[in-house]
Amino acid sequence: MKTRTLLAIGTLTSMVFAQSALAEVTIFTDGFELGSVNYWTTSGSSPLTIDNTKSIFPAIGAYSALLDSSLDQMHRNIINDNAGSEVGGYSTFSTWIYDDTATRGYVTARGYTGTGLPNGGTVADGTLAQLLAIGKYNSVTLAGEVYDATKYQARVLYGANAGWFNLNAPGAPSRSPGWHEFTIAREGDGTTIDFFVDGILGRTITGATPQTWDTITMGSVAAGSTTGNMWFDGIVVTVPEPSTLTLSLLGGLGLAVAAISRRRKA
Repeated sequence: MKTRTLLAIGTLTSMVFAQSALAEVTIFTDGFELGSVNYWTTSGSSPLTIDNTKSIFPAIGAYSALLDSSLDQMHRNIINDNAGSEVGGYSTFSTWIYDDTATRGYVTARGYTGTGLPNGGTVADGTLAQLLAIGKYNSVTLAGEVYDATKYQARVLYGANAGWFNLNAPGAPSRSPGWHEFTIAREGDGTTIDFFVDGILGRTITGATPQTWDTITMGSVAAGSTTGNMWFDGIVVTVPEPSTLTLSLLGGLGLAVAAISRRRKA
């Protein structure tokens, strides 16, 4: 009976954690509604610019960030927006991208051995230990991968399955002009990464080197001089809400113990 009790509690605990992980808190968000990108730092040879011709986030918004060259890249240190903490464990990083004439444009979540690229500076504290990217690219580098220009791409820099790859899981959306939502979801083990396009799973990569996030970027490769337009909007980083996890777990354990107690008395 004792063994069954422990198994029941353990099973319910796992279920509670899985369900409560859906309750998330936003630790960083930018819809560019201040009408400026000056609070981002230029990482490449040129910055993105603020634009009022396209917007999707928030629904009543008016601005987005415009990329018009492969030289454009900007970063933000999210430690400063997360009470001095790096982002670890289960977490998501998402953005809206307007697919237009640019051949390359994406966002990255980066983890350095130190605190990363500082706001207002381009010299990183520490070395780059992991980079996850999602958006539009013009080649793939993952072993055995063949580039598919009809699909979007993503990247894992370090791990057992490192490189650029297509987001071509069954049902994954194909490229098309207009706004698309891209999401990187790092699972709780820190090594499994899910990549979504418009809410549909495009690829799951396992064996990624675990590393907390400290810096995010938007733009292109910060090299070359290929012209073309692409817009970014609604950049969001989320983590599970600790209070929700704790309360749900305690409530679930209480229900489990009560049910088992009733069963014994019967």
